[in-house]
Parts: sequence; structure tokens; C-alpha cells
Amino acid sequence: MKKIFLIIFFLLITNNLLANTLEYKNLEKLSKNNTFMNDKGKPYSIEEISDKKNSLVIIYNHGSIQDHKQDSCKAKPKFGYIWNAAVVPAILKLHNKKINGLEVKIYRVCSGVKGMPVKIQKKYRKELKLKGKINLVDEHKNIKRQNIILNEVENLKNLGFDNIILSGYSAGGWSSLVLQSRHPEKIIGTIAFNPAFAGPKKEWQNKYPEWGAFREVSVNKFSKADKINAIVFAHKDDIFEDPKTLSFFKNFKDLKLIDYSEIKPTSCTWADGNEKMTTDKGHNIPQSKCFTKYLEDKNYLISFLENIL
Repeated sequence: MKKIFLIIFFLLITNNLLANTLEYKNLEKLSKNNTFMNDKGKPYSIEEISDKKNSLVIIYNHGSIQDHKQDSCKAKPKFGYIWNAAVVPAILKLHNKKINGLEVKIYRVCSGVKGMPVKIQKKYRKELKLKGKINLVDEHKNIKRQNIILNEVENLKNLGFDNIILSGYSAGGWSSLVLQSRHPEKIIGTIAFNPAFAGPKKEWQNKYPEWGAFREVSVNKFSKADKINAIVFAHKDDIFEDPKTLSFFKNFKDLKLIDYSEIKPTSCTWADGNEKMTTDKGHNIPQSKCFTKYLEDKNYLISFLENIL
């Protein structure tokens, strides 16, 4: 027992050392809240997982706020409360499910370090106005998050977890899809809910054109992949991205884009209570009770996982 404890301790220390090599401000503090979570959204120790080889780890990646601010990622977030990086309830429902002989484990990653200062964002706006294009040499938050998430994939593999799936909501979904397109040899597949990262459509399309340019750079990175093993969910009432703005995903083999606009925000209640959502909450539907039921009724997630394993 003592020997096993020392091995686990060594691996966890190694994990922290690897995370720190990225040298993003406050990443070490944020990473302390990285944890496995059960179906109730409660954290538990890696030591409770006895069979890593036959585990299917779904790394969950939360959404983001403004780029110059750090994202909230609480150690014990309120169930379904996505603003504090709670895992989308539909993903939590997969905890301990057996898929093709593998047992699902959910691992929540806190990666929301600060991105670009506002003055750097304005620099790109000026460059775009003068030259009609940008040369992106700085890292906005989503790029940093991709690096952090990929680092966690490597850490988990070093700990003995060979089967890795990415999942994410909003900016976490976008990060997950980019990584899936770039590293299919490390990541089996991706589940993305309402992927977005450039802000509301009216902003990246008009008010803040530099974010439209950042988005274009990211979309162009996708084009380097011939296929993306993923299932993507989008809603027409989402103010950030919708089925039309995400329609470029239809060009990729093995990617399934699900338009779930049949669900009306006003027909849903928040995951943590009985309060109805309002009409402008299309982006928040993944945290609702009706969305969880919708996915279960359609068997979207289980079917996706069975097909890619």
C-alpha cells in the first residue's frame, strides 16, 4: 500500500510540474481545482479509480468570459451552474456508464487564464483597419486554453489513462474541437455544446472586427484536417454562434452537427431549480433539464461514443 501511495504521489507531483511549464499567470492556482467528478458534480480522488486502462476519460472544458479576465472555476461548483465551471449535466449523467467495455470517468479541467489585454486587442483592430488583415502573434485566451487542455491530456495519459475524449461548452467546446482536429492520435473524439469563443455574433461580425479576424484564423486551422471525430450541438437562438455560423463543420468527415432549435428556451428550467429560462438564453440551454432529457431520449451521446470506440 505504501509503495502504491508513493507512486501516485510521484505522478501527481509530475503532473503539477508539467502544468507549470506553460507559465501562464495563475495557472498553478487554477489547476488545483482540476478534478474527477461524479454524476452529482461532486469531486472525488483519482485514487478511487482502480482500473485506468479500462477507463474512458471525458475531459470537460468550461466556457469563458471576456478575454482579459480570468474565468471562474470553483472547486465545488453548484450543480449545473456553468458560470462557475460546473460540468454540463448531460455529461455528468455518463459517469460510470459502460461503453464498449470501458467505464466512463469525468475529469473537469480549469483552464481559463487571462488572455489578451484590451490594448493588445485594439492593436489588432487598428492593424485590420489599415491592412485589411492581421498577423496574429499573440495568444488570446482560447489559444492558451488549448495548450493547457492538451497538457492535461498528456498528463492523464502519463498516469495510465489511454482512452481520452474531450467535451466542452461554449469556449471549452471550441477549444476541444480545435484540439480534436489537430491531435486525433491523442484524442478519440469530442462532444461540443454551443461552441463559441469570439463573443456575441453582433460583436465579432461588426463592433469588434478583430475578434472576427481571430475567429477566421481559428476556422482556417480546422481546414487543415480532413476529418473531425465529433458531435456538435447548436441552437438558432444562441447569440454567440448558431447552426448557420457553424455550418462550415458540415464539410468535415465524421463530424455530426446537431441543430436542436426545436427546444425552446422558454420551455426549459435551469438545472439547479424550477425557474424558466427566457427567450434570449439559447446559449445556456445545455445546462437545462430539458436538454439533458432531449439528449437521453435521442441517445445522442451514448450512440456517438459507441460508434467511435
